Amino acid sequence: MTRWGHLVLVPAVALALAVPAAVSAGGRPGPTTALVAAAAYPGLGQLVVGSEMKAAAVGVGQAYVVARLILEDRWTRHALRLYNETGRASYYDDYSEHYDRRQTLVWWALAVGILSVADAYVDAHLVGFDDPIRPGMSELEPEARPVGDDGLRVGLAVRF
Repeated sequence: MTRWGHLVLVPAVALALAVPAAVSAGGRPGPTTALVAAAAYPGLGQLVVGSEMKAAAVGVGQAYVVARLILEDRWTRHALRLYNETGRASYYDDYSEHYDRRQTLVWWALAVGILSVADAYVDAHLVGFDDPIRPGMSELEPEARPVGDDGLRVGLAVRF
């Protein structure tokens, strides 16, 4: 296996073992767990939270951007090597074009990665947000009820 294979395989195996344990300990993934998982491997943060389709889309999107970045880097180095060997202006033009594309793809890779991490973090905070409210949740706690007041009550509850 190449050195690149180890760079991908070792974190993936470590996260595959660590993330389910962190999720099962509390029943729900914590935002930090989702954040670390998303930062370590494309789409894993979304998968931890339970968004399988989003995890697939994020994984494919990040894989595409990184693959294009690697290809543009190879083409940039190749064009520079040919220019240094021959001195032809056309090779320098190719180098310049690939260099600009590579720089653009670096920014795209950073943007997609940051958005992936932020999305997993927010999704972990919103796990269970759409769950129906339990019948007893809207009532005040017994010690918080005013004594002898059966009139109109208005309340507001905000949970984070």
